[in-house]
Amino acid sequence: MTPLACRAMLAALIMTVPVWARAQQTDVTGRPALPLRLAPETRATLERLIDSVRTVGLPVNPLFDKAAEGVLKGADDRRIVAAVQSLVRELGSARSLLGSASNTALLTAVASALHAGVSPADVRRLVASSTGDADGHLLTTAIVTLVDLVAKRVPPTAAVSSLAELMSRRVPESQYLALRSEVEQDILAGRAPDVAIADRTRARVRALDEQPGAADRALPAKRPSTPR
Repeated sequence: MTPLACRAMLAALIMTVPVWARAQQTDVTGRPALPLRLAPETRATLERLIDSVRTVGLPVNPLFDKAAEGVLKGADDRRIVAAVQSLVRELGSARSLLGSASNTALLTAVASALHAGVSPADVRRLVASSTGDADGHLLTTAIVTLVDLVAKRVPPTAAVSSLAELMSRRVPESQYLALRSEVEQDILAGRAPDVAIADRTRARVRALDEQPGAADRALPAKRPSTPR
């Protein structure tokens, strides 16, 4: 990869991290802290909520991030509390879909997907395509890509079909980033989002199939059951 391409990829990755997450507020010990602008009663409500979430083993950092996002966007305290409560429910749903072993990044990505309108069935479909992804890193990448595509008006089911195809082929993270860029360019050029994702996925799959060792990277097909 050329230095220019590397810089472009780095810039794209940085842009996927929200500003409010990159500027998370911390206390004197370096731990996440609620924004100072919040009223005392709001802080007390959020602290109780965060303590209850911590007790059940869900990650709490995303809740601090969500409060910081609300302050950054100028939301009032009532809306900030409602947004944090909504995220708690979404994290709980994500845990139900993924199981207790899920890492924070994956749980947060799934919660974001659910918030964006992706159905639990579509999330399960991606999870089922992630065989061999022991640490959940590629699944997290695929779901972050899904959220980005849905934000660009790609229908969730169409996006999931494309991403499941890539996951079944165990492609590296760069392939997801490239797909996002290609689909965005097509949409900006006036193509329908569902057509853009379908065409770009077909082209990418053809290119993958033409590479040496493509058959070894693909997941083995399930053996047909023996007739009785």
